[in-house]
Amino acid sequence: MPRFYFHTENGGSHPDEDGVVFSGLDQARHEAARVLGEMLSAQPDAFWIQGGLRLTVTDDRGRVLFVLDALPTIAPTGDMPVDRPRHEPQDGAGPD
Repeated sequence: MPRFYFHTENGGSHPDEDGVVFSGLDQARHEAARVLGEMLSAQPDAFWIQGGLRLTVTDDRGRVLFVLDALPTIAPTGDMPVDRPRHEPQDGAGPD
């Protein structure tokens, strides 16, 4: 079974020297999302102060398989609109 390495960056680089064995990429993706959520939950202030978190997952050859980024966004006015833009057809025609 393959070994996956979960390297974190949150104001500094923290390489994973040991890795974790999973049955495949899907299981590693689930674990990555869980780990990132744990990091956000454990240190919410650090997330805002350091400007985000990054989790890079590599294989045993050091190849990057995927990256998860959590980035804070603050609206310039301090107030973000609630409504999402509506997507209109490019030609102006509505649905049939």
